[in-house]
Parts: sequence; C-alpha cells; structure tokens
Amino acid sequence: MRRKTKHLCNYCFMPGQEKAILKTGKTLEQFVAGLGLDGIELLVYRNVPYFESFEHLAVGVHLNYWPMWLAMYRNDKEVLSRFFTSKDALKDYYGTTYCMGWLRNIRDNIKAALVENPEYLVWHVAECTFEEVFTFKFEHSDMDVVTAAAAVFNRVADEVPENVLVLFENLWWPGLRLTEPAVVRAFFEKIKHKNVGIMLDTGHLMNTNPELQTEEDGIEYILKTVKALGEDRKLIRGLHLNCSLSGDYVKTFERVFDSESSNIERMKHVIKIDQHRPFTDKAVQKLLRFIKPDYVVHELAYRDFSDFEKNIEVQLTACGRKLSIDDEGD
Repeated sequence: MRRKTKHLCNYCFMPGQEKAILKTGKTLEQFVAGLGLDGIELLVYRNVPYFESFEHLAVGVHLNYWPMWLAMYRNDKEVLSRFFTSKDALKDYYGTTYCMGWLRNIRDNIKAALVENPEYLVWHVAECTFEEVFTFKFEHSDMDVVTAAAAVFNRVADEVPENVLVLFENLWWPGLRLTEPAVVRAFFEKIKHKNVGIMLDTGHLMNTNPELQTEEDGIEYILKTVKALGEDRKLIRGLHLNCSLSGDYVKTFERVFDSESSNIERMKHVIKIDQHRPFTDKAVQKLLRFIKPDYVVHELAYRDFSDFEKNIEVQLTACGRKLSIDDEGD
C-alpha cells in the first residue's frame, strides 16, 4: 500500500526569518502545524550546516543550484571570461575558480544538507547563461545538458546514502524540461544511484508553454505531459505545487541582454516568468489523483509570512485539504 502523501512548504532560513515568522504570532513549528502540514522542504544553499537544526521539520532539502554551470564543468574559459571579468567574480558565483573546487563545494553542500536527516534531496537539472535568461537563444540542447548533469551527479553521488532519495527537478531552460520523454529516459539511464526520481515543479512545466491562459489549461497541459512519459511517469515522487501563467510576458519581453545587468535585475525578470502563485482551481486535484506523489511541496512566493500562510491555505483548499489520494485509481 502506498504511504500517505506528505504536504510540506518551502522554507529558506535567512537572518531575520525567525522574527518575521513571529510577527504572525507563531513559531515556525506552530506555523507548519497550524496549516496541517507535515513539515518543510528546507533550502540549504551553503557548504556548512546551519547553526540550528531543522531536523525535526525538514522532510526534504533543496540543494544549491547554479543556473550557469556547464562552462565551469567543461573548463570553458572563453565562456567563463565572457561573463566573469575577474577571478573574484568567478569565485563569488561558484565559490571557487576551478572545476574540482566546484565539485568539492557540491559535496560539501550535500553533507550540510544531510545533517538535517532528510528523506529526500532536490537537484535542479538545467543550464542557462546570464545572457540566455533574456534572449532565450540557447546554445545547448536538452540532451547535451542532461548528459553533462548526469556526469556531474555521478561524480558526487557517493556522498548520498542509499536510503536518501534524490529527486531531480525540471525547469523551463534546457535540461530536464520533461517535455521530451526520450530525454527523461536517457537522463535516468545515465544516473548511477538507485534511489532517484523526479520532483515535478508544476509552475516550471507551465513555463514551457506560453500559450496557457488559465489554471485549467495548465493542469490539462501538465497531465498531458506526464501521461506522455509512459512508465517513466512513475519516477515522479514529488510535486513542487505552484501555478505560473506568464505566457503574455514571455511572448512580449524584449529579447535583449544587457551585460551590465545585476543579479537583482535578472531575478526580477525570472520572477515575472516563474510566478509561484497558488492554485485556486480544484481541478488541481486531478493531478494529485493521477500522479499520487509521496510529497507535495506548496512552493509559493510571498511578501511576508502572513501572506505565505494565506497563499498556502488557498492552495490547500484547491487540493481538497483532506483529500486522500492514496487509494484513487488512474
């Protein structure tokens, strides 16, 4: 019998977060319990453990991610020099200036994540340079990226205990977009770790189709894409559940890269594409019934924790809140 789905929320610990939560009148534990959630998916974007433990709440951990990493892995100095004008700039982004140091940082990040004793880790599979974020003129194919990503993971996979599940997440940039079943199959055939699966980010998948106009459109598109995976759809063990209907922006923003653009400007642009809004349409329950995920992470954007709480409540209501998806048929 399939185990009960765990509902979680995303959480990134930063200075001031504890005080920010307390403004709701609750501790983090009370915030999670009050929503009826089973815990959190903790972001660990660092190489050393947090000074306080989240082990009692962290069901999963999201590992660090570099949107642009292929040039570092391949030691492509021409590409690196195009985007990083100094060794200091290179080190600021990767934490090092050479590939072996970067791989060591990934190992250290995994070790820091494992301190939280998570059931699963999340690993992004995509590649996008600072320029491609704006131009959408991608140099690499999905197959190129997943081949290299599998090689990187295999270099560090021995850090992950066999009882810890590794879930690879889709994005809308080249890589594991999930829109090509052959690419998905090829990627997992290359992975040298038995306990693996997919963390399907619903918003990221919706971002691959700028023609979507409504939540129902998005839900039907996600279902169609998942069904096209055939047996490999069973690899989907978790959902980052959120809605993104940014097609109008994607079809109209100027495809121009300003080399002087800052990280903040890039993030503002990405957020306009990747909206992370809550689903409000109860048709989202069709996704839960069909996919039967072990984990549903309500990964939503928010201004403050009161706003976050409201957004989670909205999406939980759309999900049926007490909906049991474990005994439903396909």
